[in-house]
Amino acid sequence: MSKALPIADNHAHVNPIRGLGPREVARRFRRTGGWFMGVVALLTWDLGLSQGNLSDVDKLYRLTIESAKVIQGEGVKAIAIIGLHPAECVRLLEAGWGINEVREFMVKSIDLAAQYVKRGEAAGIGEVGRPHWEVNANVVGLCNEVVEYAMTVAKDLNAVIHLHLEREGEATVRSIVELANRAGVRDKWRIILHHASPSMVKPAVDNGLTPSIPVGRRGEFEEAVKLTKALVVESDYADDPRRPGAVIPPWRILSRVNNLLRLNLISEEDVAKMMIDGIERLYGVRYG
Repeated sequence: MSKALPIADNHAHVNPIRGLGPREVARRFRRTGGWFMGVVALLTWDLGLSQGNLSDVDKLYRLTIESAKVIQGEGVKAIAIIGLHPAECVRLLEAGWGINEVREFMVKSIDLAAQYVKRGEAAGIGEVGRPHWEVNANVVGLCNEVVEYAMTVAKDLNAVIHLHLEREGEATVRSIVELANRAGVRDKWRIILHHASPSMVKPAVDNGLTPSIPVGRRGEFEEAVKLTKALVVESDYADDPRRPGAVIPPWRILSRVNNLLRLNLISEEDVAKMMIDGIERLYGVRYG
């Protein structure tokens, strides 16, 4: 294993306002073989922006896109994924907004993201989805409507979509397939199940979806690669100085990959499949 391994992070966040920021994150990642990063929009409040304000959503998107450009400038290929996290729905409802008001706002936020995708400034929509914590049925229903709309938009753009979901195995995957079918999505591989659990991997692959596995959760990366190599990996790094050990940073993905190589759970060919082939297919970027 003397030659450098290609390392890609499918889903990470950088915070140019309160965190290390894109330049430092990219430099640290590149030193460990990092060649690609999917830069996903944070929550509005992570950047000191207002909830329920479309102008501030636009600022969120532009900061995400600019961060991807900065990372590119440091020699790491990067794309931006923009959209509003389901926690934004919940916060607005808690603030007294009605279901219809929140739905309209989330639809507008997706339409705004679509404009950036159309111009080639972003590669897809996300992360959108459902809360992974317990909420009432009305919230789940609202989020499902938002997800279906986002899928329709992404389908029309031939773009990827990153979904934030509960981690309930086959039941979660089945519900997403149903929404995708209603939205008329044919290329289901463009639907990326962010932070997928091992129990979601086989149902996802069997249904043509792309599971994105968090490498920082103990034992999950190992379990997932025993089931399939048709996956991508992520750090889900938050770049949040208030939570320094909450998730693995991108520059530690290499050590996790090396550990699996030592355990003979994967080969270098498997690494290339996950870290190059899957990424090139999803985002149209080229390694090297």
